[in-house]
Amino acid sequence: MLQKIRIFVSWLIFSIMLLYFAGLAVPALPRWQLLPSLLAANVAVIAAIFIVTILFGRAYCSMLCPLGIMQDFFYWLAKRRKKGRHNAVHIPENRRVRYGVLAAVLLSLILGISPVVTALDPYSIFGRIVTDLLTVPVSYIWNGLAGLTETHGGPVLLTKTDILPRAGVTLALATAYLLVLFILAWRRGRWYCNTVCPVGTLLGTVSRHSLYRPVIRQEDCVHCRLCERNCRSSCIDIDHGTVDTSRCVDCFDCVSICPKGAISFARPRKDRTASGTESTVPQEGEMTRREMLLTTAAAVGTAAAALARRQPIIPALLGSKRRGRPILPPGAVGADAFMLQCTGCHLCVSRCPSGVLQPAVMQNGIFQMGQPFMDFAKGYCVYNCNFCSQACPAGAIRPLALAAKQKTRIGVAQYAQFHCLITQKGIVCGNCARHCPTHAISMVENKDGRSYPQVDASRCIGCGSCEYHCPADPPAIAVTILRKKAGA
Repeated sequence: MLQKIRIFVSWLIFSIMLLYFAGLAVPALPRWQLLPSLLAANVAVIAAIFIVTILFGRAYCSMLCPLGIMQDFFYWLAKRRKKGRHNAVHIPENRRVRYGVLAAVLLSLILGISPVVTALDPYSIFGRIVTDLLTVPVSYIWNGLAGLTETHGGPVLLTKTDILPRAGVTLALATAYLLVLFILAWRRGRWYCNTVCPVGTLLGTVSRHSLYRPVIRQEDCVHCRLCERNCRSSCIDIDHGTVDTSRCVDCFDCVSICPKGAISFARPRKDRTASGTESTVPQEGEMTRREMLLTTAAAVGTAAAALARRQPIIPALLGSKRRGRPILPPGAVGADAFMLQCTGCHLCVSRCPSGVLQPAVMQNGIFQMGQPFMDFAKGYCVYNCNFCSQACPAGAIRPLALAAKQKTRIGVAQYAQFHCLITQKGIVCGNCARHCPTHAISMVENKDGRSYPQVDASRCIGCGSCEYHCPADPPAIAVTILRKKAGA
């Protein structure tokens, strides 16, 4: 029964998450992802996740993490195809790798080395796979279906969507993620979740002490090893009758597959010792006092560093106040905070209707690799849209009401007359003025009798519509970052 509930809930959540990235549902569940919640200081969500973990173990990893659910699907495929897959066996926990990775994430949060967090956060990896790899083929299928409805002359049920191919590097990275995870899940089940994933290690530290866990009753066990061979976490040791609850992801397969009912999800029983005192039945993964202190310090430190969101050290040392800083979407507090809090999940990219938000490769430097940037050659910030601010689960883009977003200035348009078609070819196009949603650009007649664009900086919000619609190459009008006045 527990297994069936887990499967139903996990696939329901996975389907809803896909709808979020397709823009067909309001993104609420991404705010329940652990690392984005830590970065957004969402205390209620963090408390709920840790309370569930201390009660029932890593239920988050089995039912709420979309990347974990995706790996479960790959593991299920491997089990269906018996050839090419060896039966799982018990593998001891690799604490050095687990807590080494967690310590690296802690250090990166303190120093502001965003690519480390971006590369390892499971929710963000899932988002990049879906957005960068699957969006384009799905868009072609969608447009094909829309074309069929138009061809047959019936009511238009589907409207075509613009197809914006991703950069080769982002496409290659998403493909590499998918292939690596597929191979690991096919051969080792949840190996990534239990050895590399910092969220899995963080929750695993808590779940070592969970109240309810898989318990093996030695008197009923016949050592058939069905549970051990089917454990996707390789955390069941039948020889010693133990389960490593720090790696168990609450799939409940062992409970349902045991032919003798020797495994149950319950509180560990207490046996009486010769002296008459009670002692809990030992479980695998128990640590020495020194190990417990070190791992707890790494876990607590990582969570505290994510919550603190301090000024990143390394970008400050390298001069983050330099010119050429990126233009940020409306709702972003500042360049440093955006860089530190954004996990590169690309949910904002997938929901941007014009495609102005694109995954960065090296456009804004190595510290913002994988994070979104505004590419006005691909699109512009739509005046009647605030999707990105409503979607961001990590607080890198703060929620803005539509009226507030329409007044938020993210940059200012600068006109370069030499590049304009009026100067180059004598053509008066007026596209920039025609497409400006705030009427900050007007065509003003010059002494030579021609009309040239003129920008009213006080009304310009930097949406980039003028730059996107400018037919000149390079554009004669472009959005630049706002400069703070001296003494401001």
